[in-house]
Amino acid sequence: MYKKLEIWRESIDILKDVYILADELPKSEDYNLKSQLKRAMVSVPLNIAEGKCRSSSKDFSHFLNIAAASLDEVDVVLTICEELGFLQNLTNIHEKNKLLTKRINALRRKLAEVDDE
Repeated sequence: MYKKLEIWRESIDILKDVYILADELPKSEDYNLKSQLKRAMVSVPLNIAEGKCRSSSKDFSHFLNIAAASLDEVDVVLTICEELGFLQNLTNIHEKNKLLTKRINALRRKLAEVDDE
């Protein structure tokens, strides 16, 4: 079950942080950066869960790849928000994203090893 996965629980924790940050964005960004940020972040736990429910490790790995790409998208949107002066001091969230990406990629490598056996 996906809820037992540490990476899924971590993604939910980051999602909560990202939603709080998104709500700090100016009203003018409701349909631009705020919406994009939330959609990208929601994609992470959704893809982890969907991949876990698939029948093969290859399928799971594919969805983990999508989750990792969505985390990169979140990181880019947050960087844009910083560059535009909308948000500040995001080092902590960037580090959480980087760590989760590493953990997702480690699981992908482990799944590939299982497939190779």
